[in-house]
Amino acid sequence: MADVFLGLGSNLGDRAGHLKAAISELESIEGIETRGLSPIFRATPVGEVEQGDFLNMVARIETAIEPEPLLERCLDIERSRGRERTLRWGPRTLDIDLLLYGDERVSDPRLKVPHPEMWQRAFVLAPLLELAPEIKIGGRPVADCLSESDSSGVERLLPFEECQAVAIVGASSNPERYAHRAQAMLEECGHSVIPVNPSTPTVRGVPVFPVIGQVNGALDTVTLYVGPTRQASIVEDLVEARPRRVIFNPGTESADSQGKLRDAGIQTLEACTLVLLQTGRF
Repeated sequence: MADVFLGLGSNLGDRAGHLKAAISELESIEGIETRGLSPIFRATPVGEVEQGDFLNMVARIETAIEPEPLLERCLDIERSRGRERTLRWGPRTLDIDLLLYGDERVSDPRLKVPHPEMWQRAFVLAPLLELAPEIKIGGRPVADCLSESDSSGVERLLPFEECQAVAIVGASSNPERYAHRAQAMLEECGHSVIPVNPSTPTVRGVPVFPVIGQVNGALDTVTLYVGPTRQASIVEDLVEARPRRVIFNPGTESADSQGKLRDAGIQTLEACTLVLLQTGRF
């Protein structure tokens, strides 16, 4: 079994959601055991292509899968998240790089291990240092490599296990709306955001679900931006989705909706999502 490190990054769509999905898919592959996950970092993109900031992390796995077949599985996961390789150094929904594969060295046209560019990439070295400070790259401590790289555009956001999947019911493309501001702040904090609204296809570049019942995967939090009179058709879907909690933002409070959710074992909270985020209580 080899001690393997993978670098993951995303700067399109639901960035944290792509990272969470990639880890879930990796863990579902027979012969791969997750040994550690770094925090999520935000990083300004390198290169000359104008694009949005990346979310990056490093995963430590143990596997007997050889490097080339492991690369193929990583590419499959990238494709499952809509990755299109149309522009070198361009934006991407998901990128998975094979950084280190035990002490092995691989050099062929498709794969080079250790990854030849990781030495100067602070967005790789910073999460790698937190995950495995004992690791050496080319015989040098990862901390030394990081100290010599440009880390000015790299910021630690939150531990991977604290990254929540948050659905925004009543998501808005209007920057003045609280729902839009909440989505922006959730994304900046490193959370996965799933906007829900039947009348718009995307919000902040993230595809929108028309109803909560069509959202795939587990939800940690749902934050409501629709009033009580519009909640009757939503509560059943919320009960079915079974998030850990539902936040009723000011103006959306409904004793009837809250009672039905609590009866289903779902926590309810009357609060402003923006204030919770601003005060670190989200």
